[in-house]
Amino acid sequence: MKKKSRTKAKSKTPKKAKARKPAKTKATVKVKAKVKAKAKAKKSSTKQPKTVVAPSVPKPGVIAPLNSVLLGFVEDYFAKIGVIALTLKSPVTVGQKIQVLGHTTNLQQALDSMQIDHAPVTQAGVEASVGIKVIGRARRGDHVYLLP
Repeated sequence: MKKKSRTKAKSKTPKKAKARKPAKTKATVKVKAKVKAKAKAKKSSTKQPKTVVAPSVPKPGVIAPLNSVLLGFVEDYFAKIGVIALTLKSPVTVGQKIQVLGHTTNLQQALDSMQIDHAPVTQAGVEASVGIKVIGRARRGDHVYLLP
C-alpha cells in the first residue's frame, strides 16, 4: 500500500510545477508591458505639441467655386430641422445663393431662411452666429460659400 501512495504523490508534483510555469511567464510579460508603456509616455511627453491650423484657412481637399466668397465653416448641423450653424466671415442677406461644400457634401441653394438667436433676420454681418435652413445633409467642417 505504501507504493500506491508514493505514486499518487509523484503524479501531483509535476502537475503543480507545470501549472506554475505559465503563470511566471505571464507575470514577466505584464512587467515588460508596463516598462514599455512608461517608455512611450516619456517619449510622448518630450514631443512638441502639434500645430493647430487656423479655422479660417480652407481645407486643401475642397476647391472653392469661381468668384465665390467664403461665408464660414459649418460648426453644427441639426438633422431634425435641417439647419446648419455657422459664424459668418462676410455679410449675407436672404435671397442670395450659397453653396455648402465638403468631403461628401455639395449643396447649392438660395438662402431662404436665416436666424440669429432663434429670431428670423433678413441680413447678417461679419462675426454673426447664424442658423441657415438647408435642403440637404451637411457635416461639421463643411465650407459655406456665397455665390455671385
